[in-house]
Amino acid sequence: MKYVFFIACLLGLTPALRAQQEAPEKVVQRQLEAYNAQNLAAFVATYADSIEIYRFPNKLQMQGKAALEKSYGELFKNNPNNYAALLGRIVQGNTVIDQEKVTGRGDREVRATAIYEVKNGLIRRVWFVY
Repeated sequence: MKYVFFIACLLGLTPALRAQQEAPEKVVQRQLEAYNAQNLAAFVATYADSIEIYRFPNKLQMQGKAALEKSYGELFKNNPNNYAALLGRIVQGNTVIDQEKVTGRGDREVRATAIYEVKNGLIRRVWFVY
């Protein structure tokens, strides 16, 4: 049995191992796709339990997965046409920087830069510049 587990690990078939091996830009892309689909469960699954979200440079706006789920659940419910268009992406190690244009929140359009820190296949910290 231990050989089957060993082979599964080598092939990347265990979810924990797959998450650790996933490139940071792929994690952030999955997050963006879940955001745009307003798939709350898939969106939240890309974040660490201890997620910290800041307004750049250091104003903590949200901490923990429960707060994230509550906040974005309300956002998705109140803005069913919410959509973030990716305008550009920079990847440097485990940091992914996305420039986005967000629409579908009434008549206003929001331009934002999101800086994602990814560790062990999950988004650990985010800084928003807007």
